[in-house]
Amino acid sequence: MFQDVIGVVGGMGSYATLSFFQRLLDAFPGEKEWDRPRILIDNRCTMPSRVRAILYHEQEQELIDQMTDSVNHLLAAGATKIILACNTSHHFLPGIYEKLPEAKGKVMSIIEATADAVVAAGTTGTVNLLASEGTIDIGIFHKALGARGIDVLTPNEEEFAHQREIIESVKQKKITKHEVDLLVNLINSAPSDTVIIGCTEFPIAFEQVDKTAIQNKVVIDPLQCVIDQLTQTIK
Repeated sequence: MFQDVIGVVGGMGSYATLSFFQRLLDAFPGEKEWDRPRILIDNRCTMPSRVRAILYHEQEQELIDQMTDSVNHLLAAGATKIILACNTSHHFLPGIYEKLPEAKGKVMSIIEATADAVVAAGTTGTVNLLASEGTIDIGIFHKALGARGIDVLTPNEEEFAHQREIIESVKQKKITKHEVDLLVNLINSAPSDTVIIGCTEFPIAFEQVDKTAIQNKVVIDPLQCVIDQLTQTIK
């Protein structure tokens, strides 16, 4: 029996959260249901846009308040390890900690877990980051990877447009071969040998990729990185 209780702040977006829940179950393959840890999910799909809060400071305080409320509810329900199921949302952690100091030490960082995985994969020099404009604008991956001596290469305007197509198709559950092919092209055209698919919608599209189409690239999935870290540290 596990002592730790996993809490997930989801809804950013909802299908990404659903996929993440499936992957959490797969990470703990118990013979009986009670062989898995307890998992609490707040699928708070009503939160304001993280990207718009970063780029335009739109509803920024409301977003922090809602995220803090979700974390607080998870803590009150017994969560001991909390995951924000959105890369961009990690930018707002300082605001959450200011309002809810007891959350410190309970939230697992997807960003730090990813940076550790990039180093463990033997990556040196540069890594390509596929992520939203908001994630790239705030530089959360840049900071974590820079501290490990790795430079981050980012998409150009055309590539950002293709990323938005992929993200929206997943959010609306309307992903087609077109969006899957866009993701393959983004990965294969990356200058670096290591590519981070740094938006929580990308792994859903990547599941549909014929992996033989990926040309000598190490693809790092931040959600899988934090799941791997979770399985190693949970009690």
